[in-house]
Amino acid sequence: MTLRARVTLLTAILILVSTSALGALTYVTSSRLQYDTIDSTLTSAITDARVRSLATNPRPVPDDVYSPVALARIDRNGIVTVLRQAGLGSDPLTFPQLSAETILAARISPVSVEGSPSYRVIVRQPVGRASVIAAAPLGDAEKNLTRLAVAIIGSVLAVTLLGAIAAWAIVRRFFRPVDAMVDAAQAISLGDTQRRVPTARPGTELGELSESLNLMIGSLTASIATVEASEDRLRTFVSDASHEIRTPLTVIRGYVELLQRDGGESAELSTRALERIESESRRLERLVTQLLLLERMDAVSAASFAAFDLAGVVRESFEDLAALNPDRTVELDIEPAQLVGVEDAWRQLTANLVQNCTRHTPAGSPISVTLRQRDGQTTLTVDDAGPGIPPEQRAVALQRFTRLDPSRSTNSGGFGLGMSIMRAVVDSHRGRIDLLDSPLGGLRLRITLDAASPM
Repeated sequence: MTLRARVTLLTAILILVSTSALGALTYVTSSRLQYDTIDSTLTSAITDARVRSLATNPRPVPDDVYSPVALARIDRNGIVTVLRQAGLGSDPLTFPQLSAETILAARISPVSVEGSPSYRVIVRQPVGRASVIAAAPLGDAEKNLTRLAVAIIGSVLAVTLLGAIAAWAIVRRFFRPVDAMVDAAQAISLGDTQRRVPTARPGTELGELSESLNLMIGSLTASIATVEASEDRLRTFVSDASHEIRTPLTVIRGYVELLQRDGGESAELSTRALERIESESRRLERLVTQLLLLERMDAVSAASFAAFDLAGVVRESFEDLAALNPDRTVELDIEPAQLVGVEDAWRQLTANLVQNCTRHTPAGSPISVTLRQRDGQTTLTVDDAGPGIPPEQRAVALQRFTRLDPSRSTNSGGFGLGMSIMRAVVDSHRGRIDLLDSPLGGLRLRITLDAASPM
């Protein structure tokens, strides 16, 4: 049974019970009022002087006169003598048959006597006189009570039916927002993630529920989009990694087959083949190392963080660059800076920065390195005088296996992972990396993160 059906049924039951109780109270009250009226009539009749005179001087009722009360007397021997019958004189009603017990009870209070018709009876004994019996027929009262009972039952059923119909209509209207929520939920379950639950009246429970559901749906939609994007990146990553790994393996296999066919007859060919096999093996090793580093950065946690001297790491890397490239001007403006993070990851990051400067800037071109730690932030800026990266390509430059100049990257032995490794390191430390125009004419790479623990 649906909730609206249960609510409607419960409402109908409550209406039925309450109206039945009210009807029963009305019937009991009316019945008591009817009998009280009859009892008052009997008491008035039996105490009337004219009635008392009938005990000694009975007179017949005219044919055209209706008498509401029948009268009788009881002598000392218990013999009942009817003095006057109820009803029309021409068609009187039968006087009730009274037992001794009934007469005795009627002396105390009015009693009802079943029969055809039924009577209400009282017995009184005036001082010095015989006992007088007054009996009023209950036919009209019983008919009135029967009609009242039928009216009450009909009214109860009608009110219950109308109440149930009204309750169903009200509940149906009340549940319209719920129906809309159900429809929206079904549509969302079928894949319509842009669907939202209609907002109910603000300030009501349904309004709060609809707002909460929309927030939950938005959160789930965002989570689904994030998972789908992650799966897309994973598929792309696996595809690109497979391609990059296949290339050196193909070269190695080709030279191995060449050596097998040559059989060692050409020393020059053997030397060349071994050199290429060695270089491709090292290239493959570098690729695997970089992929493992990316995987570690994706899984890094605060438990592996420790305080270290970031200024020392940056200084060592770029002083090595200056020592190995004496024709370059390497300007270092490095202030003391402590960081909580993974020191090895930052050493790899600075090594990639040095490698990018060496590979992608003209020989002898200047390089400027600035490190600041102020106002709760650490900023590392590297400027070069190379060709830079066009603004329209900067958004994808930090993605994995991105080669902005494929021929240049291949010639230099790169896999398009250097920038993505730097981004992974910075992301794992809750930082930000920006690619901008450099005052030296090339690329400015700026890394910004909190000076304290990033987690």
